[in-house]
Amino acid sequence: MTTTVRKTAMETRFVLSNVSWDTYEALLKDYENSSAPRFAYDKGVLEIVGLAPRHEKAAENISRLVEAVAVERVFDLVTLRSTTWKRHDLEQGFEADASYYIANADRMQDKEAYDLRVDPPPDLVVEVDNTRSSIDKLALFAAFGVPEVWRYDGDQLEIQLLGSGRYTVAAESRALPGVTAEAMNGLLASRSRETFPVWIRRIREWAQEIAAGE
Repeated sequence: MTTTVRKTAMETRFVLSNVSWDTYEALLKDYENSSAPRFAYDKGVLEIVGLAPRHEKAAENISRLVEAVAVERVFDLVTLRSTTWKRHDLEQGFEADASYYIANADRMQDKEAYDLRVDPPPDLVVEVDNTRSSIDKLALFAAFGVPEVWRYDGDQLEIQLLGSGRYTVAAESRALPGVTAEAMNGLLASRSRETFPVWIRRIREWAQEIAAGE
């Protein structure tokens, strides 16, 4: 087994090779009642991510953007933060910073357990990734069929849409039409300059504009 470590202001990543599926599941069980650390597994490679406050703040701010749009456009939303998504048949698993059912919210609202062999994957996954992961996260998400991923590196948020088995960068969300990467990046950048109440009013006004344009 080999181990590599990468540390930034937002996170610390430990990557271990030649890890069995049973070991991965044992770790998940040990930490099933904890939101940290986060685990990703890809055919024997295990990544363990310890999160810094800056990482968690970024994930929370992005979640507020999603929730503001849902409120103003009056549609249901199933929010799952550090839920573990895994498939033994693929020997893969991940925990995103946030996962959402939007188009499938009604179908998934009352479920207490998820089996991605039969259930649809989340409609949207958010990944705050300040250091390049040793696991190809986009390939991992694609294997699960996640249709849309938002990746944020601490400075810029990028919308990635799945098509023909791979992701391509897009200007606008498919899961949330009218939501653009440009607008979200402006709002995320303004958070550090504004108090929380001012910023919340700003994102509500933004969401109201999107709703009015439907």
